[in-house]
Amino acid sequence: MLLVEAPDVSLARPVRLLHPRFPCYIVPRDGNVFMIGATMVERDDPGPVTARAAMELLSAAYALHPGFAEARILELGAGLRPAFADNLPAVIRRDGRLHVNGMYRHGFLMAPVLARQAADLIQSDIREDTHAH
Repeated sequence: MLLVEAPDVSLARPVRLLHPRFPCYIVPRDGNVFMIGATMVERDDPGPVTARAAMELLSAAYALHPGFAEARILELGAGLRPAFADNLPAVIRRDGRLHVNGMYRHGFLMAPVLARQAADLIQSDIREDTHAH
């Protein structure tokens, strides 16, 4: 993820760019600041950001708007996005705990649905405990 200031770029809404080599999204923020994300590198190293990842994201942004060539990099960020082998998210009970995981890079979109599933399981547990006593 890159956070850049690009005074020559004007976007009114988030853009998803399906670049042939580097798919990305660009989210406008106040003050000509844009968040550019995100790479999909299969590894278990949380960072820091590699030069390759930064160049790929900047290349994709530049393909969308040449004004990104003069953007000032404000922040670089990297992190792990856990996924299961089948790439499907899951709510799992294990060892007395509820695990919500596997959203990969779609967590922002999927979190509300998985949170509802987790809440439903917790409410179900509460109802069962109430009826058992």
